Amino acid sequence: MLINALILFLSVAIPGLLLSGKWKFSETRIKYFLIFAGAYLFSMTVIHLIPDLFMTDEDPFMLGLWILVGFFLQKVLENYSVGVEHGHSHPNQPGLSVTYLILALSVHSFLEGSIMSDTIHVHHMPEAAYEHGSSPKILLGIVMHKIPAAFALMALLVAQVKSKVKASILLLVFALASPLGLISTEYLSHQEIFSEKQMIIFFAIVAGGFLQISTTIFIESDPHHKLNWKRFGVSLIGAGVAVLAQVVI
Repeated sequence: MLINALILFLSVAIPGLLLSGKWKFSETRIKYFLIFAGAYLFSMTVIHLIPDLFMTDEDPFMLGLWILVGFFLQKVLENYSVGVEHGHSHPNQPGLSVTYLILALSVHSFLEGSIMSDTIHVHHMPEAAYEHGSSPKILLGIVMHKIPAAFALMALLVAQVKSKVKASILLLVFALASPLGLISTEYLSHQEIFSEKQMIIFFAIVAGGFLQISTTIFIESDPHHKLNWKRFGVSLIGAGVAVLAQVVI
């Protein structure tokens, strides 16, 4: 658990702090990386997280509703995070509140970190019913999604607060959210504070958030609804890697 928490923290801290220095990154390459990560996350959610949810004893209809709740909850958070979790930076957006931005991103990050918990699967779930736990293939998807978000957030913060030191501190607050989500969920499940049903609902909400993030990345990669074959190819590769990971890992 601690290793996964450290990886989640560094996946935000390192890219963001590098950007605050003299490092320069190709926006085109970051965009293609984001498309790849979005395709991977979407595919892993569809072929792994959601099927695992429906293998539990919970009512499939209610699980579907909670997935929808997660989808639209993430849409609300996006209203305050201005799309940073999708790798987009809008430094000149009028009326932008840095406080709401960090809060919204931290809630999103806390939720996605929580899905890495595996104590609940050991103590509550039937064997092999919901076994993703701290699977490296889920961790990979979250990390790939976080790297472009860290770039976008740091660029936005530097433009807004006019101080690299303050921007770095705010970045580290965001970086801590996912590890905190992992540790908190691990503790709650280990102490049996949340019931099995409540934890399944919680994971369904997170899965819905993953769907919203990844599908938005797809939509924004082709804003004019005209297929870009290079981007489409990158998406197929990302999906293929997710399928391969599901089969091999």
